[in-house]
Amino acid sequence: MLLALAVLGSAAASNIRVLEEEGYQYIEDFSGYYAKYSTCFKVKIQDNNDDQVEGNSYFYNGKYHAQYNTYAAFKLCEDNSCGEDVCDSSIGYVTELQNYLENNVEYVQGYCNACNNKCGRRLEDNGDDDDEYEVDCDTCANQCDLLNAGGDGEDEANYLECQESFYDGDIQYYQAPACVNGKIVIGVFYDDECTVNTKVEPAIEFNYNTFGTVEGMCAACYGNDEVCENLYEDSLHCNGATPFDENEDSTMCKKFYNNVREVTYATRKRDLNFWGPILTGIFLIFGCGFCAQTYYIRHRNKATVDEKSVSLSKFDHGESGPPGKEQPISNPEIALT
Repeated sequence: MLLALAVLGSAAASNIRVLEEEGYQYIEDFSGYYAKYSTCFKVKIQDNNDDQVEGNSYFYNGKYHAQYNTYAAFKLCEDNSCGEDVCDSSIGYVTELQNYLENNVEYVQGYCNACNNKCGRRLEDNGDDDDEYEVDCDTCANQCDLLNAGGDGEDEANYLECQESFYDGDIQYYQAPACVNGKIVIGVFYDDECTVNTKVEPAIEFNYNTFGTVEGMCAACYGNDEVCENLYEDSLHCNGATPFDENEDSTMCKKFYNNVREVTYATRKRDLNFWGPILTGIFLIFGCGFCAQTYYIRHRNKATVDEKSVSLSKFDHGESGPPGKEQPISNPEIALT
């Protein structure tokens, strides 16, 4: 299902798999967890063919190309927010992208259909009973908004397997789910196994409502235990860039960990790009206001001091006081001899 299954930091207090002296502990009860898509990535298929050029052994459209397998990642959380504060994205589970989609697309479609049946009409007739999916009417409408949005474009859920796409000249292209910058899309390939990528755009326009819902949903494993368990068991378990099973190849875990870090960095950079100009503008406004206030106070005080200096200088030169106010007449004292 997903590539990265995250574990909470308080592993000792939870029943998520933890590292103990006797080794890695697997989750047995998924009922208290929520699964959330993390990322996807490609891993190059190594080929020792003597005819290959820099590891690229498949010749299409005038040059050699490499083959890639595509994987997805998900994380497990103990809170239905699936936020970074309750999920450890450095610990993940890696599985083939097609396996992930086959499990999750069916679940998302069934879950949102149950949401519409149970919650859409619950004020009219209390909805229909559907024991297959545990639906929270307070949250499912928001989770299924994108899937129910409709709009232009084909539903990409109809293209989960590698299949013929279109001809361009004498080249037959194929299409299947692919990964671009951590997002699941429909890609175009040269080969009928959909392992040799092209830079060609699909001939069909997709709305990506289904894939977007799969990526965004924080899915409760309670009532969905089979999907969570199947994906969990079929996945490579990664502790950062290192497999928990030392006998496993670390290539996929390294790709997973690097990809998670890149996605996290890109998210923080995007947030910074959004808030940076706003915060800068706020600081400039306050800064200009502070400078203007300081300038006003300083010059007002200076004006007051100058007025007082002028008044004192008049007294020093024998000038009378303020108009309308008589000055007292002083009688000179007569010295007695």
